[in-house]
Amino acid sequence: MDFYRISTVEKSDGTLQLRPDWIVGKTSDLMTRSGQFYAVWDEDRKIWSTEIYDVVRLVDADLYRRKEELEAKHGVTYKVASMQSHGTKVWDEFRRYLRNSGDNSHALDETLVFSEQEVKKTDYASKRLPYSIREGDSTAWDTAVSVLYSEEERAKIEWAIGAVVAGDSKKIQKFLVFYGPPGSGKGTVLNVIEKLFVGYTTVFNAKELTGNNNTFSSAAFKDNPLVGIQQDGDLSRIADNTVLNSIVSHETLAVNEKYRSAYPMRMNTFLFMGTNAPVKITDAKSGLIRRLIDVIPTGQTIEQDLYHELVERMDFELGAIAKRCLDRYRAMGKN
Repeated sequence: MDFYRISTVEKSDGTLQLRPDWIVGKTSDLMTRSGQFYAVWDEDRKIWSTEIYDVVRLVDADLYRRKEELEAKHGVTYKVASMQSHGTKVWDEFRRYLRNSGDNSHALDETLVFSEQEVKKTDYASKRLPYSIREGDSTAWDTAVSVLYSEEERAKIEWAIGAVVAGDSKKIQKFLVFYGPPGSGKGTVLNVIEKLFVGYTTVFNAKELTGNNNTFSSAAFKDNPLVGIQQDGDLSRIADNTVLNSIVSHETLAVNEKYRSAYPMRMNTFLFMGTNAPVKITDAKSGLIRRLIDVIPTGQTIEQDLYHELVERMDFELGAIAKRCLDRYRAMGKN
């Protein structure tokens, strides 16, 4: 990896020690943000890891690999100053190195990666979905959604899901609000959306985004997820729509986390929200009015045993549901 070299140090007792020497400058294998670890490239797994302890595993494996090579070549014993050992102080040196590294990062997971899809380093993927998008049986989805929603409302839902699958949601300035009484099917669809994009979602609070004190409200989007979900939100009293509008329109927003320096990020998140209260946008000139897509259930319900059976079966239809929604999106068009 290009953010360190392995150096050989001769100790006072004559023993030879291998230890990492951190390289100052831009690197392509390690990413930092605001002087903190962001991600490291794992060549064996062909994926970016956001787990800092994977640096320990990868560097130590490299050190012990070099130890075996040198001992076989020179017939001399080498010791390893491993990151895992606190006594070597290598971990402390690495943390100081991070603090002095500033910003050297590229946004991760801006595109969905399906289970059988091959990725390259330049795809900047740190996760993958547990299913492949494919033609298949989506009977449980079709049955449940056709009862809970009219064809027009279902088209809105599948269009929005398809936009995320297609990768176009990052550019579409819309958000979906499911409005209806409790038990009308809002949560059913939102749960499926969460399973369709597991790992690519965040939970947000609409009231915090639109309240007077929303300094840290953007922290929920610190990983810049593709999908934001709130099962039971409230947009009946909007005091300040600036942050919400910036997220929906995918503008660059200052992400402000507690105890960290704020940093700019262009938002990729498409929002889905369920609510029992009607949305009230008091500013007639607000961009939210033209960006809001409201989805209203029919009010019809499904017999309890059948409902639970359909929900369980939908877990095995995710690839087919994604394909169906993608086809719907392409048929309806981006606009």
